[in-house]
Amino acid sequence: MATVPIPEVKPETGFLPRQTKMLLGAFMVLAAIGAYAFFNLQSTQQYFLTLAELKAKGIAAHNQSVRVSGGLVPNSTKVDSKNIVARFSLTDGSITMPVEYKNGILPDTFEKATEVIAEGKLASDGIFYATLVLAKCPSKYDPSTTEWRTSEQYGK
Repeated sequence: MATVPIPEVKPETGFLPRQTKMLLGAFMVLAAIGAYAFFNLQSTQQYFLTLAELKAKGIAAHNQSVRVSGGLVPNSTKVDSKNIVARFSLTDGSITMPVEYKNGILPDTFEKATEVIAEGKLASDGIFYATLVLAKCPSKYDPSTTEWRTSEQYGK
């Protein structure tokens, strides 16, 4: 009777088995992608604050980039076209905050806006220096107040 030698199984020489290494590598890649997505989405996501919430933050809100929402105070808009600066005030009924917007054009619906969102920084002097202004259109559209023009009237 012939004897067949049984091959000897050599143990792995590495620290961890191959499957564990693959699983650990995949986990590290997924963790890196997750961390990258979390931190990048965190910087692009910006919630807007009401004037009361901004005031409640106190000194912590100074020189921190935020979005603030409030109603436009009627007849408070002053535009200096020479220096390209617009100044207006926002209110929530009890708190009024002056806003200064430089080097930008106000939205077309700004004067008719019921609510304005301004993005920028609150300075220690109490003025909100905006870098972006968004105007919320009135919720009720009245076509009778719209001025219709023909293409010939635009050329004149």
